[in-house]
Amino acid sequence: MRTTRIRNVLAVLMATFISVVTAYAADDIVNLVENGDFENGGYAPFVSYGPVTLALTKQKADAHTGSDALTADIPGPGANFWDAGIQYNRQPDVIFEKGVEYTWAFFMKADPPVRINIKPELGVDPWVAYGERQVDVTDEYQEFVTTWTAGVAVVPASLTLHVQFGKSTLYMDDVRWYEGEYVPFDDTGAQAVEPEGKAATTWGSLKAR
Repeated sequence: MRTTRIRNVLAVLMATFISVVTAYAADDIVNLVENGDFENGGYAPFVSYGPVTLALTKQKADAHTGSDALTADIPGPGANFWDAGIQYNRQPDVIFEKGVEYTWAFFMKADPPVRINIKPELGVDPWVAYGERQVDVTDEYQEFVTTWTAGVAVVPASLTLHVQFGKSTLYMDDVRWYEGEYVPFDDTGAQAVEPEGKAATTWGSLKAR
């Protein structure tokens, strides 16, 4: 009986410790994305290129947290999936520093479900990719994550989503980009879609592909 009680106490202490560490880590990161929750009345500095239309929805049911979210209407598939995209465009240019680990995480859902390509990249030809991955976006919010460490300084850099896989409306919310490894979002029960591997990337002035 005594052994069981000790185990129960240890289990409670461990759970408390993990909760405290997770909360501290989430509070400790510095989000480099401005207006990542889209609660400032607009969606700038997010931009689009190609046949995709951005808007701000104020339907709370369509937001992951808060009341607002970014929407992107894609009219149909393109000759190439990279012919339309969503980008974060904040001036001045942001650089992926050499040897620094970065994480890009965001919540997204789609109606109907559709595939997207996540591509942190060099913002000019030859558009070198860092942490690139394709994911399937469903009609329920999920968190998509990629991490990378660039072997060289990336200037200019771009955080780009290629979206012209098919006709759909995307909903995006709670965008984070920060130095360091992935830290779980602290205000959701949604499961993160973990990165399959690590690569190098930087985020900055975004140019249409």
